Amino acid sequence: MTPHSQSGSNLTNTVSIVARLRQHPVLGHLDTEGLGLLVQQATVQRFPERAQIFRQGDEGRSVMVVAEGYVKLSAITFNGREVVLELARPGSVFGELAVLNGWPRAATATALADCVLLSIDGAAFSRALGRAPAAMLALLRLLGHRLRKATEQMTDVIDMPAPVRIAKALLQLAALHSKPVPGGVQIELALSQSELGGMTGLIREIINRHLSSWRDAGWLRLSDRSIVLTDVQALRALLRDDDAAWVGTGAHA
Repeated sequence: MTPHSQSGSNLTNTVSIVARLRQHPVLGHLDTEGLGLLVQQATVQRFPERAQIFRQGDEGRSVMVVAEGYVKLSAITFNGREVVLELARPGSVFGELAVLNGWPRAATATALADCVLLSIDGAAFSRALGRAPAAMLALLRLLGHRLRKATEQMTDVIDMPAPVRIAKALLQLAALHSKPVPGGVQIELALSQSELGGMTGLIREIINRHLSSWRDAGWLRLSDRSIVLTDVQALRALLRDDDAAWVGTGAHA
């Protein structure tokens, strides 16, 4: 699907976007003039919910900034299973690794809601970072954080019981984008059970079994489009119990 595009200079909230990006761990190290120029020269692209932004293996020519909405970054394994790598929120930047290294896209980007993205020319992005050593160091720290997160995701699959993994994913989704509703907290991102499987490394049938059990226990409510957490403390207790069991083995990080 072809996104609707417009010039960044025509975007009415350019100032607010620059202010938001001042908080980004990498772009925040650019001077105000340089950051403003990147935003003004960027192409604004609008994607409807579930539209594909780019595909794994595509050439990386631009860096994407989330101005509005949420984006799923996922990869497909050799056996055809989806692995959800990241859920990008407003203010997040993605796609920079392919630009800086000249690599193909390592993930597929999909709009989880109606999105407004800024597409920054890869060459302009690289030049801007080259003029700001602090930004380059911050990028290294960010990549290190992503590596740590990927390692944690891998070790969770190996060590963490299935219900704990699901509870952890639900709590992460609630922290990312949710709203209070009568009797609980509603996760605003409409992820399928297959996508929850991509976050947890579990098959859909196992996820469905645990969600159904928790629904019957009164921990959550399920609908076609959303999940309402009605007993957040019960889900958090699963994580605490697993941490206690891990400490009890004598293992240390």
